[in-house]
Amino acid sequence: KEAERLGIAHCGKVVIGNWATTADEPTTLCKDQVYDTILADYLLGSVDGFAPFFQDRMFGRLKQHLKADGTGRMYVVGLEPLPDSVGASGSGAPGDIIAKVRSVRDACILLARHRCYREYPVTWIQRNLKQHGFIVETTTKFPIVYSHGTILRQINVARSKLPLFDSRDTAASMGKQLDRLEEESKVVVAANGGRITLGFDYIVAARLPQD
Repeated sequence: KEAERLGIAHCGKVVIGNWATTADEPTTLCKDQVYDTILADYLLGSVDGFAPFFQDRMFGRLKQHLKADGTGRMYVVGLEPLPDSVGASGSGAPGDIIAKVRSVRDACILLARHRCYREYPVTWIQRNLKQHGFIVETTTKFPIVYSHGTILRQINVARSKLPLFDSRDTAASMGKQLDRLEEESKVVVAANGGRITLGFDYIVAARLPQD
């Protein structure tokens, strides 16, 4: 039913469950299944929103499902965490508007009593994979290019949380701040040719040693 609600039931076999289960539970996700390829597509970043504090165990959990003869591959896709600020205070660095929007968006998520996603740097991913017995083969980085539309989508995520605030006054004030950020981002992006580059996505390819 959930797959149908999400509109993905036609995509083949869709398994929905929680990775934060132990191997001896009858509801263990993908129990006894082994795969040639595992794609952890922005998985680590989303864990904090659904299974807090399970991140350090995730690769060990996935490891049992990867072909262990050295031919299986796991690809970890993630987002390098954005800095809290870009450039010196008052420097007007273009990327700082993206950092501002991220901070206010996350504040809105928390004020709505929801959990934020928590991205992990590529160095953490590489280190944690090795700690779980994986061999890291390649790491590829992809610079992120933001348009005003991209930034506006994050502002609208924040706006969607305003009705859930406990305080109407706080929601109203935050709504005004989001309006200001929308206008500021429009000006900053336009002044930089319609695009701002900040941070990167990454793909880390890893395998298990040959038996």
